[in-house]
Amino acid sequence: MDIKTVNKKPVGIMLLLACIAMPIFLLACQQAPHSFEVLSLDIMPPKVMVGEKATVRAELRNGNARVETYNVPLMVNGVAQDRKTVTLSPGATEVVEFSLVKHKTGVYKIGIGDRNSTLEVQVPLPAVFQISELEVVPTAVNIGEKVVITAKVANTGGTQGTYTAELKLNGRINQTERVIIAAGAEYMLVFKVPTDSPGTYTVALGELSGEFVVMEPILPLQPNNSTPSPPPPYCPGGH
Repeated sequence: MDIKTVNKKPVGIMLLLACIAMPIFLLACQQAPHSFEVLSLDIMPPKVMVGEKATVRAELRNGNARVETYNVPLMVNGVAQDRKTVTLSPGATEVVEFSLVKHKTGVYKIGIGDRNSTLEVQVPLPAVFQISELEVVPTAVNIGEKVVITAKVANTGGTQGTYTAELKLNGRINQTERVIIAAGAEYMLVFKVPTDSPGTYTVALGELSGEFVVMEPILPLQPNNSTPSPPPPYCPGGH
């Protein structure tokens, strides 16, 4: 009868390796921080012009039973563009904020943790000016008095620009003002017009128009202080 001998060396080696690896694995699992929870992700504004800043905010929460320190990356199109370190107590929340500026147009995928959103970067619009609220005060003056003409000009475009205001009286340029106005800003134009000739004047400023009248001053009547001459003396018998 043959007796077979079983070689137990491989089994013993495997058990030994498992005993060594298990504590290391458990220690690594203990030391590795759990992932943070992302409660919200906001991008303000969601659309910007090239070179403008967008703000990315995310509210994070530590859902673990111990204090955790997280390395929070801001992912842009799958690439970490910025990082922040946040330490949170168990159950605590905190808002992290990133500033983001892109110099190329396009739609960018923004991600923090398991939350994603998009940022659209557009070509800046040119400056567009709109003039409004023309006022002429007063509308009737005497020669030598001044007329004040005001109007509001707004830049409704997407970039800063220079606006040249031309005040015309009776079709001719009377005064000009050159101003630099930022995108979305307004400026109040003020012109003071002296008067030296009577008449009706038409005011034009951009697409707006008005008028004022210059009058000659009315001179008061002078009192008549002359006394009538006495009648000639009567001479009897005279011819």
